[in-house]
Amino acid sequence: MTTTVHVENLLYGGRALVGFTEEGERVAGWAEVAYESIRAINHLTSHCPIPAPTAYRILGDLKGVGHLLPQALEQLARGLQASLEAFDVYDHRGHPGESVAEAIGLLCRAARKAADLGQLLEDAQAAISEQGYRQFDETTPELPGEW
Repeated sequence: MTTTVHVENLLYGGRALVGFTEEGERVAGWAEVAYESIRAINHLTSHCPIPAPTAYRILGDLKGVGHLLPQALEQLARGLQASLEAFDVYDHRGHPGESVAEAIGLLCRAARKAADLGQLLEDAQAAISEQGYRQFDETTPELPGEW
């Protein structure tokens, strides 16, 4: 008898994909952590100037998202396909194989766009790589009121 690994029970760094610890406690899963991280970046960058050295560091981390996301999406697609053999899958809307094939096609498109995103973020980071700024002092004019 073959034992099928349930991905929702696998842990990385004490956290699962869908949000449980080794002890079974509910915590944010890795995809939720990624979502909340981007949400926090949106909140923190919405109302102030961002000097190039700071943006450079942020882009350095975000470009990794674009470079790593294609692999994650491709692995999700392969896992979905394999689930049709490993589990007794049903689909209330129709045939499971058809909905999985549709999802795989969309995941492959998303993976290509994510790869483009990673390259664009890397290019944006390179564009500001030599920029710095001077510290403000008493003689520096104040920032415009809208900031």
